[in-house]
Amino acid sequence: MKGKVKYVTRSVWYEESQSDHWRSDVHAVRYTNTYAVLYNGDEVDIDEDDIRDYYDCSRITRELVSELSDDLHNEWIEYYEDEDGDYCLEGELSDYI
Repeated sequence: MKGKVKYVTRSVWYEESQSDHWRSDVHAVRYTNTYAVLYNGDEVDIDEDDIRDYYDCSRITRELVSELSDDLHNEWIEYYEDEDGDYCLEGELSDYI
């Protein structure tokens, strides 16, 4: 499939184990997902390791997501649907920037 990128954003959420809920030494697990929102409404996952490699950094910050969004804005990308029904970027990030 092919689509044009409107913007890139990142979701961050935390999940804690219900079995360890009342223990004071257990912390919730942090999950993140960076994805491109296309003009057709599809959300395409971008591999965060690929982002770190392309920008040569160890952390993905708000500023980096904003820069990535500017770099990909109005760019045509190719993507596919994986076995879970999620859309994923076809190839590497460097193919589109």
